[in-house]
Amino acid sequence: MTTSNLNKSASLTNFSHIKNTLTMLGITIAQIRTSLSDSNTNVDTLSSTFAQIADNVLTIHDSAVSISCVEPKDQMELELIQAASSAAKAKVGQAVVDFQFFDRLDQRLSHVIKSLDDMSALIQNPDRLQDPMAWMELQSNLHDSYSMESERLMFASIMGGSSIEEAIAIYHAHTPDKAEETEADDVEMF
Repeated sequence: MTTSNLNKSASLTNFSHIKNTLTMLGITIAQIRTSLSDSNTNVDTLSSTFAQIADNVLTIHDSAVSISCVEPKDQMELELIQAASSAAKAKVGQAVVDFQFFDRLDQRLSHVIKSLDDMSALIQNPDRLQDPMAWMELQSNLHDSYSMESERLMFASIMGGSSIEEAIAIYHAHTPDKAEETEADDVEMF
């Protein structure tokens, strides 16, 4: 028997489903945390850049509004600048609002991390592992952490035995349209 086969045999003898489950949960948590951290940096840079662009567009627009022209050709050019800067201002404003998706994503993934951490702690504790009340408490805490009704409905659906696909369909059926969210957010850009 080779050294490699001996190591495999020894590993199989000491195999623990719980330990391996916890290791895999740890890897998942680490991946989510590092992805969020890396993404936060990029989104912060993008948000800052868009805010600067918005300020520049506003300056261009305000300057164009304050200029008075006598010549019709110059007036047409000025009106073109005003129209283009107004359109750019609106597009930049919408882009900044669209960045809010990351805040929601960050919040959801933070819930996932907390849930995985809490489940890992429960699994590690042999006294709590088989305790139905501990699992009910974990599920209740997870449910209560959701801020959107559609998330709570998805959770309840899965807990009620629905498939993941069915639960996702329920989530989408109860999630407001992007336009409704933007109106509800009432974000002031400038």
